[in-house]
Amino acid sequence: MAELIGYAGSVIILISLLMKSLVKLRWINLAGSILFSLYGLMIRAWPVFGINAVIVGIDAWFLYQMMRLRDYFDLSPLAEIGAEYFKKFFLYHENDIQSFFPGTPFESLIGAETHMLFRNMLPVGFLAMRLEGEEARVVADYVVPEYRDFKIGVFVYEIKRMYFKEKGIKRFVAESGNVAHRKYLRRNGFRPDPTRPDLFVKAL
Repeated sequence: MAELIGYAGSVIILISLLMKSLVKLRWINLAGSILFSLYGLMIRAWPVFGINAVIVGIDAWFLYQMMRLRDYFDLSPLAEIGAEYFKKFFLYHENDIQSFFPGTPFESLIGAETHMLFRNMLPVGFLAMRLEGEEARVVADYVVPEYRDFKIGVFVYEIKRMYFKEKGIKRFVAESGNVAHRKYLRRNGFRPDPTRPDLFVKAL
């Protein structure tokens, strides 16, 4: 049993180091360190127990700080930010953007109604959409890996819903073939269209 707990703790700690999100890294590392400290306690390896108990405390402290921190979010039209700045952001993250929205060139986003997304004054993503009457078709809804904890989605699709309603938008429509992006859409209230499994709709 002790060996199984030790192996499980090692694997979980290894998985935590693969996380791009700092919050996920801390949570998973916390779980692995708890198991590994338990393993050290069971086999009476006090240095193993001690160092991992300290790591548990460090992870718990940083998670507490992250949870109590109130983030500042902002959504700014591209006209206010400038196309050149957005182009630099897009080109820097282009490979990751294309993995979620293949065949979406920079020019297509300039032609759409695009907003830059900020978190604590850091540029963390963008929302590009095309307005078709009361419908907003999402061209791309991108967030950099370090900030994919769904808070941006809550800000855009829940907190700012009146902002979009005032533009006459009554529903968002997003097309997605990416599993991670589909999870993101579902978490933010999008539901699959019965006629097309790759199409997701959210009513405002």
